[in-house]
Amino acid sequence: MKAIGLLLAFLITLQASPIYSVNDLGTLGSSSAIGFKINNSGTAIGWAESIYGYSQAFQSANGGPLQTLAPLSASDSFAMGINSAGVIAGTAYVDGQPHGVLWNGNATTDLGAGIYATGINDPGVVVGGNGHAFVLANGVYQDLGVLPGGNWSSAYGINNSGTVVGYGSLASGNFGAFVWTPQSGMQQLGTFGGPNSYATGLNNNGEVIGYASLSSGYEHAFSAVGAVMTDLGTLGGSSFAYGINDSGEIVGYSWPTGGENTHAFLYVNGMMIDLNSLIPSGSGWQLLEAYGVNNTGQIVGEGLLNGQYHAFLLDPALVPHTLAFSPTLGSVMEPVPEPGNAWLAAFGLVMVWVWGRRTRLQARRNP
Repeated sequence: MKAIGLLLAFLITLQASPIYSVNDLGTLGSSSAIGFKINNSGTAIGWAESIYGYSQAFQSANGGPLQTLAPLSASDSFAMGINSAGVIAGTAYVDGQPHGVLWNGNATTDLGAGIYATGINDPGVVVGGNGHAFVLANGVYQDLGVLPGGNWSSAYGINNSGTVVGYGSLASGNFGAFVWTPQSGMQQLGTFGGPNSYATGLNNNGEVIGYASLSSGYEHAFSAVGAVMTDLGTLGGSSFAYGINDSGEIVGYSWPTGGENTHAFLYVNGMMIDLNSLIPSGSGWQLLEAYGVNNTGQIVGEGLLNGQYHAFLLDPALVPHTLAFSPTLGSVMEPVPEPGNAWLAAFGLVMVWVWGRRTRLQARRNP
């Protein structure tokens, strides 16, 4: 799958063809909306400003119009996590107090005051924070504790194996990313030479994402497998990773060199690509921030559509006049009888990469 992603990157360079179609998820009648996560069935969630100036949690099925979630008589609400069954976890403010909330079809469950619910996995385990990071399984809360010397923590992602990620305060007053498992407890991740790091999500293979500071003061998106953190680079300035799928495709946003606004990015096979270069030119869109990506390659986030802030959904599209692959699945969509020399050269480079990867994997298995 990753080899297909590398081939995709070469085709982008060679053809400059659109890779994604852009679906406007719209707004709730006011000035902004953010698509935050999307499950593998294509249901997107997030929040949007209402005509009364409040933030309202929403869901959107397969690119359809925004549907508000039951607000618990709340002023503001935010949908932050969704599992494969469509159960949504989030937070609503009732009388000025945060309440963790689960939305499941027409049923709304109040998880209690003082609780921020931020994620949910397929078994239905909820994570979040109430001063300390917690796991909520079958109605039972488990306090995950804090990092050494700290007094605050919060969880922001959980995979189907029950591994949890987030960040917490340190004795120095800075913040450290953590990974928690039932076996090892809370383990702190490092930085890139600066004082802070933040873990924002992970996939079912245990690859963790987030962002960490450099000694220069900038922050860079990272991925981490075990204790090994990889700097994902930037589009010019700081960068932040927020979504990852099980193929290891990562989305987020970065400040481009000389840009006034952030640009959404896709990171695949060692390359950070500006998502604005992968959509049709003249679409009227400027993709600002990407927050979620599912296993079929759909991406959600926030962008400017003709100068107005809207939530977007990107769908993998055909690549004209080439072998058109899904960026995630690598399925051939349109055969080409006689590819040109440039394509063959790109394919050859991909095969070199695949062979090298196999060699490295064999070396790891046979030290």
